[in-house]
Amino acid sequence: MPVPTHLTPKDLQVGASYITRSGLFVRHIDAIEGQMVTYHEKAGLPHECTKASFLKACPTIATPQDIASAAAEP
Repeated sequence: MPVPTHLTPKDLQVGASYITRSGLFVRHIDAIEGQMVTYHEKAGLPHECTKASFLKACPTIATPQDIASAAAEP
């Protein structure tokens, strides 16, 4: 399946990983209920925000290389 170049709220998927705009963090979506997204980072507690806020901070699907790099960071 091709990766969309511009993600919209309907493109967000539970279990998928997204890279932050800075490229430093990978966020994993745990749940989506209505307009709310629950996600976590590598070693953090779950966070919640709107789909629009999530996409503003994480506009890109994380590649396997992004995920590996985030896992290697201390």
